[in-house]
Amino acid sequence: MRTVIVGGGVMGVALAYRLVTEGVEVELFEAGRLGGGTSGVGIGWLNSRGKQPFAYHLLNVSGMAEHATLARELGAAPWYHQDGALQWTAPDRTDDLVARVERLRSWGYPAELLSVRRVGELEPFLRIPAGVTRVAHYPWESLADLPQLIGVLAHAAAGRGAAVRPFTPVGSLTVEGGRVTGVELPDGTRVSADVVAVCAGRWSHTLMATAGLDLAMAPTPGFNVYTGPAPVTLRAMVHAPDVNLRPEGAGRILVRSEEFDDAVALDDPLDPVPEVGKELLARAVRYLPGLSGAAIEGARVAVRSVPGDGLPAVGPVPGRAGLYLVVSHSGGTMGPLLGRLAALEIAHGETDPRLEPFRPGRLLS
Repeated sequence: MRTVIVGGGVMGVALAYRLVTEGVEVELFEAGRLGGGTSGVGIGWLNSRGKQPFAYHLLNVSGMAEHATLARELGAAPWYHQDGALQWTAPDRTDDLVARVERLRSWGYPAELLSVRRVGELEPFLRIPAGVTRVAHYPWESLADLPQLIGVLAHAAAGRGAAVRPFTPVGSLTVEGGRVTGVELPDGTRVSADVVAVCAGRWSHTLMATAGLDLAMAPTPGFNVYTGPAPVTLRAMVHAPDVNLRPEGAGRILVRSEEFDDAVALDDPLDPVPEVGKELLARAVRYLPGLSGAAIEGARVAVRSVPGDGLPAVGPVPGRAGLYLVVSHSGGTMGPLLGRLAALEIAHGETDPRLEPFRPGRLLS
């Protein structure tokens, strides 16, 4: 069997690695550099804290576990940081936080409430505001360096014989008699395949349209700023009411807030950093005083690959034999898992019941 994969983000390279280990001939095309889209800008927070309905929560929990499985399989996991996450609310919203923790516990999700003193032992550079008495701790949540993970998977796939072709865009899908038979490159070169797997993230809609399909997508933007090195150490992902903090290593911190996600458009200039970046840094300093005086090293806009109803779309495409779709938000959390499950279905026809609520047909016209 021969499979062409379109897209070199975490979904595409995870699928390539799993397919080639199943004995499938694989050729992967990426328009730019590997991980150059959403995967390269996403925060890589591995979690299922707010994922609903339960079937989606379960898929994300399975995705979290798959990172640990992959780490054991490869023998090293430089991308994987199992340091948990912390969250608190304004003092008058503590009851909401407690209710959230109790709901997650009822679903079997590890969650606990810590005292401020205990948080200080875990994260000595972190300052919890006066009036906050309880902080939620999610010990299973992790962080992934997604560009590094993509590199590891691409290297492993290529080492097993996959052809990985960055900077090679695909112009269209080729269709014969209602069946997708391969792809066509912009120069007219045709590449045949038994199966074409579309893992093109927010560009999936454009590629599917070349096969006469309208895929409902609802991509959302996100604005991140990155501090320069500072005399602080942070291990866990931190969710304060007005800002999120992610450790980037070497005293650098990624700072973002949903409040400002759409403050900067994808084509807006980011040099110099927009004024909203200074507000984000000021908020970060409230909780990490050691960032005071730190420079903003850079800023980036991510566009999340969100299907039209917010839920994944994974599986064979109805009415287009030979076409398989993998697109989802939370690609960092679920990429390795969806790569495994999709590979088993493509290579052997094995269907996993966890995918059944998320088939592509509901989003296609």
